[in-house]
Amino acid sequence: MKNSLFSIRNITISLLVLLFSQIGSESKFSSDNNESVIVEVVDVGFDSNSNLPVVILQDDKTDRAIPIWIGISEARAIKLELQGQTAPRPMTHDLLKTILRKTGIVFQKVLVNDLKGGTYYAKIYLSSEGDEFQFDSRPSDAIALALRFHKPIMVSRSLMKGDNTFDLKEIKRPSVQKIKGITVQDVTAELMVAFKLDGQEGVLVSNIEKSQSSGLKRGDVIFSVNSKLIRNVSDFRDQISGLTGSLLKLGVQRKGQKIFVDLVSH
Repeated sequence: MKNSLFSIRNITISLLVLLFSQIGSESKFSSDNNESVIVEVVDVGFDSNSNLPVVILQDDKTDRAIPIWIGISEARAIKLELQGQTAPRPMTHDLLKTILRKTGIVFQKVLVNDLKGGTYYAKIYLSSEGDEFQFDSRPSDAIALALRFHKPIMVSRSLMKGDNTFDLKEIKRPSVQKIKGITVQDVTAELMVAFKLDGQEGVLVSNIEKSQSSGLKRGDVIFSVNSKLIRNVSDFRDQISGLTGSLLKLGVQRKGQKIFVDLVSH
């Protein structure tokens, strides 16, 4: 039985070599700690300019963040794990996680360590029976696996200080609020493209409580209240929060058409 497990371990390592790239030099877990920072996955978004998903990694101790453009399938794998969801059938990263655990190979961490010609490079660190390995990997695969193993994701300090990073404090995030049972958010440039909107003004309806008996639907964009234009969440809140028992006429864009919906403000 022991010899069988040893053979499976060797086969697994050989498969990893083919999957990622090549086995690098042996490395201790703490060897890169002084030259790298721990990051967390803030979100996986969509870049409408490049038509590609982008994963945002934030320095655990600062607001510096680094965007890495990735493939659609890898973005789905990362997003599902962030949301705590499971695919109907095991995805590649789920399968690899199962294989590693069954063969006793320990997943240690991942490190995004280099940027060449606009492409980021990463390494995956594993250990087994006293042996330590590092594999070249795409950052997207490395991140998807690290999330599944709940292990550190790290980025070289030099990359976090580069021109490709940005300060999250300086980025205006869309405001999201629940107002009288209606959850709305500011319309971003990405939402404008996704919903084929004429402009970036108005608020997107992302959820409606069952107790709210209006004709609104999720995905509607409210652009006016009683003929007064709505630019953002703040405008919408100011227009309806102080009104009780009033019948409001909302200007709504739905599936490319502009309609009017009545709302009783409770």
